[in-house]
Amino acid sequence: MRRISILNFKGGTGKSSLAENLSYALALRGRRILVVDCDRQHNSSMTLLATPPESPTLTQVLKKEVDITRAIRQAREGLDVLPADTDLDTASSYLLIHHQASKALGKATRQLDYDYIFYDHAGAYTPTMEAVLLASDEMLIPCELEAYAVQGLFDMFEKLQETLEDHEIKNSGIIPYAVDMRFSITTQYLEELREEFGDLVLPVIRTDSSVTLAQSHQQTIFEYEAEQRIRSRAAEDFRVLAETIDGTQEVKE
Repeated sequence: MRRISILNFKGGTGKSSLAENLSYALALRGRRILVVDCDRQHNSSMTLLATPPESPTLTQVLKKEVDITRAIRQAREGLDVLPADTDLDTASSYLLIHHQASKALGKATRQLDYDYIFYDHAGAYTPTMEAVLLASDEMLIPCELEAYAVQGLFDMFEKLQETLEDHEIKNSGIIPYAVDMRFSITTQYLEELREEFGDLVLPVIRTDSSVTLAQSHQQTIFEYEAEQRIRSRAAEDFRVLAETIDGTQEVKE
C-alpha cells in the first residue's frame, strides 16, 4: 500500500483536482483507492460523494472519537472517500493538546486494505496537516508554472525538514499543473523546473476548462468526458500520469 500526500503550501495549485482525477484514473486501472480529504473546504469530498459530508468525518477520526472504518464511504467502484467537514479546525486544537494523537492516523491507515491512499491537503501548515504527513510515506506535488514556483518548493521542503525531523516522506514527483503551452514563458518555467528537479518532474496536466466543469457536476473528468461526449486534454493527461505512477505493476482484472 502506498500512502501519498498531495501537497503544496500554496493554494490554487490543483491539489483537489489531482486527488479526484488521479484516484479515479487508478481505480479505472483496477486499483483500490482511498481519498482522505484533509481540507475543511472539503472540495474533493463534495466532488466524489456529491453530498455535503456528514459525521463521522476525518475530524472525528483525528480526535479518536470513531474508528476510521466508520468514516469511510464508497464513492465509485474501487474508490472510497474519508471526507472532511468545516469543523476540521477543532481537530487541530485537539492535536495541539493531545500530541500522541498525531500518530493515530498513521497506525489506523496501516491496517486498511488499499493499493493507494491519497491525502488531499489544504495549503496551510496546521497540526492536522502534520498528523496527516506522519501518516504518509510519499508526497506528490502539483505545481503551477509561474515565477518563483521553484523557490516556493524549496521553502516547502525546508519547512518539512524542520518540522518532521523523525519522519521521512519520499518525494515521488512534481506535477506541472494547468499547463498552457501556448505561451513561451511556460516552456521556460518548465525547463527551469526540470533543471532543478530532473526526473522528479512527472508528465504535465494541461489546462482544461472541463476539469472545473466536471467538478461543478460532482464528476471526475473521465465521467464528464463520457457524459458530454467530448475529448478532454486533461483526461488524456491524467491517464498518462496514472500509468506513470502505477508503473509496470500488473493491473487487476
